[in-house]
Amino acid sequence: MKQKLLIFVVFAFLLLILIGLNAATYVQKEKTPDNEFSPNRSTFNSGTTGSQAYYALLSETGRNVTRWQVPVAELPAAGRSKPDVFVLIAPRLDLTDVDQSNILKWVADGGRLILIDREPPPKLLVSDPWSLTVEKTNDPGILAIDPSDVGQMTSGVTAAKAVQPTAFTISLNAVQPSRLASSIGFERKSYGPQTITGSGSSGGDEVDDSYEADEPPPPPKPAPTTASANSDRKVTVNGPPAIVPSPAVGGPVIHVAAGDKNIVVDVPYGAGRIVVVSDPYIVSNAGIGLVDNATLALNLVSSGTGAIAFDEYHQGYGTNNNQLVRYFQGTPVIAIFLQLAALVALVLFSQSRRFARALPEDEPDRLSKLEYISAMAELQQRTSAYDLAVENIYNDFRRRVSRLVGADNTTVKRTELAKLVAERAKMPAAEVEELMFKCEDIMHGEPTGRKETLELIKQLRAVEARLGMSRVARAKI
Repeated sequence: MKQKLLIFVVFAFLLLILIGLNAATYVQKEKTPDNEFSPNRSTFNSGTTGSQAYYALLSETGRNVTRWQVPVAELPAAGRSKPDVFVLIAPRLDLTDVDQSNILKWVADGGRLILIDREPPPKLLVSDPWSLTVEKTNDPGILAIDPSDVGQMTSGVTAAKAVQPTAFTISLNAVQPSRLASSIGFERKSYGPQTITGSGSSGGDEVDDSYEADEPPPPPKPAPTTASANSDRKVTVNGPPAIVPSPAVGGPVIHVAAGDKNIVVDVPYGAGRIVVVSDPYIVSNAGIGLVDNATLALNLVSSGTGAIAFDEYHQGYGTNNNQLVRYFQGTPVIAIFLQLAALVALVLFSQSRRFARALPEDEPDRLSKLEYISAMAELQQRTSAYDLAVENIYNDFRRRVSRLVGADNTTVKRTELAKLVAERAKMPAAEVEELMFKCEDIMHGEPTGRKETLELIKQLRAVEARLGMSRVARAKI
């Protein structure tokens, strides 16, 4: 016992030393401020590059908004929890080909995918026969830009305007992108290149005359198109000299543009649509409050009463991650746990091994459990100690019947106990009392013989039988 206590005390002492050393050597890391070089667009992030304000805005305006923290493989088969809108804001983890395929399958079934990224995954920018391209702005000062400084983020950038009245531009006067916003383009994959320029007003579209000799001639004065609704912008498409398809026939739609940059474009894919926003700053915590950015953010996800899911799985907040480790990340608790586990393993290892000579094996006890009882019985028989035999048997009898009738063996008188036993055994009380009196006389020194001893023991066993006090051991199951 003392050895175990010593081990416990040493173990506790080592544990206190480890905790003290970890606490003394721990240096709290200062939180790195958000930056546009490695932003965190998660809805859990309250920093300048996060989108917690966007999530809170949707929640407080009564939208059914949720955080998607499971693999996107469950998106097409989510059942009742299947969202209507899936928002993907500049994921920090790469989307695999399987992930992108599952997302497109969900969109083809009627979902709306909102891609808010300056460099969205290329395989998600599809809309047969159209393909989207994103031209990123190369700003050499990206490392020095402070996302919390509106002046730095929007330096030299004019507000974007709605190109045409759509569901996304309702109540929208202007949108303020950042200087890092990309430009969205699209091209048709069927024919050689052609350039269409024009304005959103009636008439006025001009078609370039750069076609091969074997191609059909361009039609005269084509009608205005949704793809060329801004006169300051050029859209390069691959196709015959024809009108760019309108939304009614499934063509790309430009909703918001700033100068020569298309900021918000959506294209059909199957029964759903893919909406691309070229600048996450518009919906970030730092930029959502500028001009009508919040209005655009609400319009993007407004489609019925279905759920709006923000992808947090690819932001690193998947439910399959160890939340306990994440909670204690950056604290000495993890190091303490690891050191404690190593210490426990060392103790278990030391207890399971002997660091000394082998001890001889214990000799098994070959004596019967009744050996002592048999020896005592033989001794009493050889010495004719009948009074001792009567004493042993009578005391055991008195103790057992007292427990049976509910009396205290140490305080109950012989007369009272005899009455209780006689009442229970349906015997004369005087007969029971006389039997007990004879046994007690022999115990106190009255001489007796073998015949009288056997007779008294026989009567005691008869009383036990009438009381139902069987001495036969129960059979083991």
